[in-house]
Amino acid sequence: MTFSTTKTTRDTRRHIHTMNRRWNIIATVALVIVAAVACAKAPQEDVDGAKAEMEKARQAQAETFAANEYQAADQAMSAADAEIQAQNAKWIKNYDKAKELLAKAKEEAAKAATTAVANKEQAKKDAEAAIAAADTALQTAEGNLKVAPMTKDSRADLALFKSDLETYKGTLEQARQAFASEDYKKALESANSVKEKATSIADQLEEAKKKRSGARPRA
Repeated sequence: MTFSTTKTTRDTRRHIHTMNRRWNIIATVALVIVAAVACAKAPQEDVDGAKAEMEKARQAQAETFAANEYQAADQAMSAADAEIQAQNAKWIKNYDKAKELLAKAKEEAAKAATTAVANKEQAKKDAEAAIAAADTALQTAEGNLKVAPMTKDSRADLALFKSDLETYKGTLEQARQAFASEDYKKALESANSVKEKATSIADQLEEAKKKRSGARPRA
């Protein structure tokens, strides 16, 4: 009986010792995991990558020529920054969501840059065509003005038309300057405005000429 009791006690102690070791190992591993999570660092490499793509988008003038895509990238970048700041303030940090947002910002910024390049090239072509069309409209209006019948009643109107056309020439020159500085949006808007107004004057002068000669006015 004595030997059996002693053996049982020894086994019990050995079992308790083994369990204690296991718990100590588990506790140590848990502490290591918690410490690793708590000491997790912000994904600086991801931040730098997203910022680099954002800068490329700005260089491509995406804010002007791909506004929607750039706005999506900027919003994702802002959300990522807010998430990083929120995680920085926590003891146990998790930057997974921040990484997802940064990846989205990087993707949207790259898309914005590509779209901006294409849209800018199209805007350049549109502005160039608009300037040429405005120049033609001005020449047509000036030609009609030169042959317009001068009467007592029409003298004031013709003087006003001449003054307006001089103003439109100045506006068209501004459009050319905007084009030269790659402000294609302004160039397009100014050129279209000149074309519309010069065409209106040319049409009015043409109608007056036909009325004067007894021709039936255009419908």
